[in-house]
Order: sequence, then C-alpha cells, then structure tokens
Amino acid sequence: MKLEEENKGQLLDYAMKAGLLLGIFWVFKYLFVIFGAAHPAINIVGSMLGLGTPILLFYLLAKYNTSRMNNQMRYWQGVRFSVLLFFFASILEALVVFIHVRWIDPVFIANLYENMVELAQAFELSKTLTAQLAEQPLPDPFSYIFSNVIMANVFLGLVLSLVVVPLALRHKPRQKN
Repeated sequence: MKLEEENKGQLLDYAMKAGLLLGIFWVFKYLFVIFGAAHPAINIVGSMLGLGTPILLFYLLAKYNTSRMNNQMRYWQGVRFSVLLFFFASILEALVVFIHVRWIDPVFIANLYENMVELAQAFELSKTLTAQLAEQPLPDPFSYIFSNVIMANVFLGLVLSLVVVPLALRHKPRQKN
C-alpha cells in the first residue's frame, strides 16, 4: 500500500512540474491567438505550434517513464499522468485566457460565437440549428474558460494519451557509453 501511495505522490508531483512546462508552451501558443486577431499570418504560426502538444506529451511521458518509473510504467499510469498533466497545464493557460477575455479583448467571446453562426450559415446547416446557435446566450468568462479551456484540454489529454502512451512505452532511451 505504501508503494502505491508513493507512486501516486510521484505521479502528482511530476505531473504538476511537467504541467508547468506544457502550460508555458500553451501560453506562448495562446499569444499567437491574441496577436493573430490583428495579423492573420500569426494565426498560421499559432496553428502550427499546435503540433508541439503531442510532441511535448510524448517527451514528458517518456521522461516520466524513465526517470520516475524506471521503465516500468503501465498503460493506465501513462493515461492518468497525461490527464493530470493537461489539467495542470490548462490552469496556467486559463489564467492567460481570463486576462485576455476579461481585460484585453472583452468582445472576444461574442466575436467567436458570431463567427460560429456565420460558419453554420456558410455551410448551410439546418435553419433551426443556425437559429439555436444565434439565440444561445453568451457564456461568461468563467464558463467559457471552464468548458473551452480546462475541460477541452483535459479531454484532449485523454484522447492524445490513448495514442501517445503506447509510443512512449515502446521508447527506449539511448544507453550512455
């Protein structure tokens, strides 16, 4: 029992520390969202940075496996680590998103939902669905951040981990001579 508690403590400790690294990366990536409103070319760079998330997940999982688990990590331990990692990283990103939608660009959420309605109209979705989108109330910043940042990132972490954990388990570090 004590070994399992120690492993949970290591899992939580490393997930928080690694979550800080991933969170800083997400904050950097989110800056491209903020400045991309004025310069659309910057949005492209921000989108390309999205590829860094699964790469960082693989790196952090492999490092956790080798440094903390002595290459004995099991599949569901990796999934648990990934979900916690994404949760802690999303807290840091949520802080920056809150500052953005509350003080830097208070109409960001309204513009986002307006663009969704325009997109639904452009794709000629059903008129009732488009009307429902247009009539739905805008979320407050806390609701928006909880659902579109924290919960979305945790779900993304779960989905990505289902694919990346097996790759990280197969990764064997190079032996030093």
